[in-house]
Amino acid sequence: MWRFALGVMLGIALASSASAQQWELRRLGFTQNFNAIHFPTKEHGWIVGDDGLILHTADRGVSWQVQTSSVRRTLNDVFFINKRRGWIVGDGGVILLTTDGGQRWASVASVVEEDLYSVWFHDERRGWIVGANGVILFTDDGGRSWVRQISGTDEYLYHLHFQNEKLGWVVGSRGTILHTENGGRNWLKQSSGTQSDLFRVYFRDKKRGWITGSGGLILHTTDGGKTWVPVPSGTEQILLGVTFRKKEGWIVGWDGTILHSTDEGKTWRRVPVPTHERIYAIAMRDDREGFAIGRRGVMLVYRRP
Repeated sequence: MWRFALGVMLGIALASSASAQQWELRRLGFTQNFNAIHFPTKEHGWIVGDDGLILHTADRGVSWQVQTSSVRRTLNDVFFINKRRGWIVGDGGVILLTTDGGQRWASVASVVEEDLYSVWFHDERRGWIVGANGVILFTDDGGRSWVRQISGTDEYLYHLHFQNEKLGWVVGSRGTILHTENGGRNWLKQSSGTQSDLFRVYFRDKKRGWITGSGGLILHTTDGGKTWVPVPSGTEQILLGVTFRKKEGWIVGWDGTILHSTDEGKTWRRVPVPTHERIYAIAMRDDREGFAIGRRGVMLVYRRP
């Protein structure tokens, strides 16, 4: 009997320890929405937001400095391949490029005027952008010039993720999932089984992936997207950013939602955080430190003791 009791107590202790999430509210003094965050290294990270806002940290997020964007548009996503070379996309077809860590951001001539929502690079040369009205752009010269790829849809495309230079996924409005196996020369639809808007897609490898969306939707695949299965989220809030470290996963969303998984995304539970602001994006630098950002300049900092 005592062994059973000890086992139960130990199980509870381990579960409590694994699920304990210490998210602290931090204000940087900005009122603009923070829309995206990216850490290419443990030390260097970037945040982009409304009114052309760009912030940079070189000390693991302890301090953040403004970088000059020279635009006033809403900036929706940022991606760096290393600490010097990065790209930003925004409303009205805005594309920005830096080769010196953001000391100078150059505007790139865009071939579209649609709002651009997500950018991803496989290496210093090859990258993709997605946006409104089915826009998919591709570059093979480091983002200095872009060409359109045929998406086969007019839906809003909100996010993309590539596993390698050929294998990629795009998600968008009304349950849209697009998939390529040849770097975007051909984009084919995958069945999501829903008409809900899909906002983020994330793959851990070629087979295992997750999608977040409206109404608390989480979709999961174990076969590269041939089949997508809903996973209970326990919320009806809009869910956005998703990321994984080892067996742990995090998803963020509206009303201060942060969901946490300790079993590789099979189950999710909401963790308490000191805000009800909308959280748009999350970046875990490792499994012990991370940042969640969102509406009106909200920032949550996670440090596991």
